[in-house]
Amino acid sequence: MTVPTLSNKTNKQETIARLKKTYSTMAQATNQIIAENGPVTSWTTTGNDVYMLYKKKLINAKECNKTTGCFTQGDISYLNGGTTNWTDGHWNKLVLQDGTQILFSDGFNSQCNDSNINNHDGSNNYCARFFVDLNGARKPNTYGRDIFVFVLKANGLYPAGCDNISLCSKDYQGAACACKVLREDKIDY
Repeated sequence: MTVPTLSNKTNKQETIARLKKTYSTMAQATNQIIAENGPVTSWTTTGNDVYMLYKKKLINAKECNKTTGCFTQGDISYLNGGTTNWTDGHWNKLVLQDGTQILFSDGFNSQCNDSNINNHDGSNNYCARFFVDLNGARKPNTYGRDIFVFVLKANGLYPAGCDNISLCSKDYQGAACACKVLREDKIDY
């Protein structure tokens, strides 16, 4: 094997390990919130309220208020070549001790069935989304490479893409890849 091939394989293995760790951390926080507050469908009415519940459970995380800039700024790439931007100031953000960044969607639907926020990222009927940048502001800042999505459903937290795993490919944005990576324990798209 050549050095670039070994480096790429090591980077993918590190990404998978961080994704597993972050998913476990977020799932544990979700389970604790459910135990204390009841089912997701009874939690709240706003995305900010959901953020506050997680902030209390992720006690060693650094809060990035809406303007501090301690979070990834600028363009975020999709697998299909498109881009988006996280510089708007209305989403809540936390940075875990290991540098993983979590961006909390500003939308929340306690019924988990609003067509305006459902059926995205290969996930149906979810209440909210969490965008996770596993290596912080470092590149590549690309969905499906170092940025993944988790979805909060009525009965808990899931990696995005479990309802339609075929959406994890270079033909799509890459936001539906968390489930595929966690199920298959590899990044091969």
